[in-house]
Amino acid sequence: MNSKLLLSEKKFIRLKKVLKIKENIKTEIFDRLINITEVISVTIVGSFIDNEDLSGISDIDTIVICNNLNQKIFDNCVNAIKSIDLNRCGLINYNLKINSTFGPLKFDKPKLAVIHLMIYDINGHKNHVISSPFTCFDWERSKDFVGLSLVEVYPVGRLQIRDFKEARRSVENYLIDIKNNSISYREYNFQNTIAKEIIKQAPLDDRHKGEFAFHIIKNLIMNYYKLCNMKNEVLSKHKVVKQIKNLFSDNISHIHSEKYLTISSIKEKREGVFPKYTLDWIEDFIEQFKKNISEEWDEAIQINFIRHFKTNLNDGTYLGQGRDPEVDYEHIFELNLKQVNKVYSSPLKRCIQTAKNVHEGIKIISDDRLLEFDYGDAEGLQQEDLTKKYPTVQSSWDIGEDPHFPNGENTADVFNRLSNFMNEVSKNFNKKKDDSISIFTHNGVLRCLIGDAYKIRKSDWYKIVIPHGLPLEFLYNKKRFYPNIPRAILGKLFINIGY
Repeated sequence: MNSKLLLSEKKFIRLKKVLKIKENIKTEIFDRLINITEVISVTIVGSFIDNEDLSGISDIDTIVICNNLNQKIFDNCVNAIKSIDLNRCGLINYNLKINSTFGPLKFDKPKLAVIHLMIYDINGHKNHVISSPFTCFDWERSKDFVGLSLVEVYPVGRLQIRDFKEARRSVENYLIDIKNNSISYREYNFQNTIAKEIIKQAPLDDRHKGEFAFHIIKNLIMNYYKLCNMKNEVLSKHKVVKQIKNLFSDNISHIHSEKYLTISSIKEKREGVFPKYTLDWIEDFIEQFKKNISEEWDEAIQINFIRHFKTNLNDGTYLGQGRDPEVDYEHIFELNLKQVNKVYSSPLKRCIQTAKNVHEGIKIISDDRLLEFDYGDAEGLQQEDLTKKYPTVQSSWDIGEDPHFPNGENTADVFNRLSNFMNEVSKNFNKKKDDSISIFTHNGVLRCLIGDAYKIRKSDWYKIVIPHGLPLEFLYNKKRFYPNIPRAILGKLFINIGY
């Protein structure tokens, strides 16, 4: 038999064995956790899933979401995992360790399988999405779950440039950890059975310095790629290097690429001895990364989309194009927006008046494409009246369809005219003159804008909460619109989204 063919056959047999072991482990984890009372979702993420080999066996990231969480449920989850028989899975003479902390702690030893068990209740997961979008967005890639997917529980939606400054595992967080020569992580402290996250620090030993440096570079580069390209995908080592070369100047990118490949090779071979320059270099890398992405976004055009101030007809009835009330001046408040170059508005009074109040003396460009839904015969009706009078509309909504309001528009109509407006307006942007723009429009239009931008299921767009007079920031850069809304505000917008 041809030696190459024989080698290929042996490789195939080895791969088949590895895949069988991994499937056994996944089955054990899923079966033991999903049947625990209150558990609604179990997802396995990270290198154990991404890699074809068993290199991820020392960090099997497992995300558990519960309806509620207390000491008993937590212990039930931990004990369920402790009972896994690794020999039955195909890992002969392996020891099992449960890591129930939150963070990048590593326990890489020979013949050791580590299940990184991260347990949240629903609110805990929502808070984690808001504070740690990078981590949660990456988790959402996984197709290995039972019960609800993480997106169904509560979605990240999309990464934002502000996340690199404000989120956990941001540029600043990494710099703080490096300067403190430590890794920050969290673990539960149960007080009266209530779970509370406690922040802790673990010192960086020589091995963790290299591991930490590798993950910092890989995560920063991949997350920036995900942001700019609006994709959620893992990058190979060579693609990471390519992105480094794209982001840094030639001489610096060569240095960073070579050093990244060096520590990557050490990690792959599990040698454990990293160059002494590692921490100093990674600090330089982070500072240069921060400077470079800042420069790439300095010339971005800032666009604030704003729902008009409240009117006396914002009373729970359908208020669209059929009625044209003025704003209720008792509900007007000051918006601290910087000076703008252009103002666009729906032609309806409530938007024009809001625009004039916010930007005195600036010409307002009226555009029909920013009009609220044409609710047709539903104008002025309460929801229950619409359901009684037009039951087929409600029944279509119930099965996720997008029916037209009786003699009016549907969501696709409004989204299409909004998209048309944004495409046309962006062609006329002038980076030297149009550094800031305000756009005043309506609830339904902004639900389409936000729902699409954050990849919310279209049938759920009606659940998005759009407050009156709240600026929703987008940036126009690289010939694209990028949402850039503070995560705390997104939490309010998406309060009705998810499980």
